Amino acid sequence: MAELIMRSMDDCQRLMGTLHSVDFTKPKKIVIKDLDRSGEQNKLLHKLLTDIAAQVQHAGRHWDVLIWKRLLTAAWLREEGETPQMIPAVDGNGFDVVYERTSKLTVAQCQRLIEWVQAFGAEHQVRWTAKDHWGGRY
Repeated sequence: MAELIMRSMDDCQRLMGTLHSVDFTKPKKIVIKDLDRSGEQNKLLHKLLTDIAAQVQHAGRHWDVLIWKRLLTAAWLREEGETPQMIPAVDGNGFDVVYERTSKLTVAQCQRLIEWVQAFGAEHQVRWTAKDHWGGRY
């Protein structure tokens, strides 16, 4: 299996070289999609969520990072025009919220989520501990 990252039309020659070496006696699936979030984005997002978890209360209590990740991702998705689903729990006890996993976000989507989380934190007077080593380019 070949996986290539294309950044410009200059990369087409490399793509064509790869295609010429593929055995097409069996059908192949070729997918062109945006890159998934970067490792730097993931690290920053979790640092921001850690700061929020330590400093912000919601519904009268502090929540751990995973709960904040779910809450903020669901709120961000609603603002993006998507709807996280509330589905009756399989064991019959309440409801579960099903939303897009952050690991499946593209670089651009993750950038928007990070900006949304930072705005949420600013509205709640969060003091950030994460340093910006990338000049806002995540």
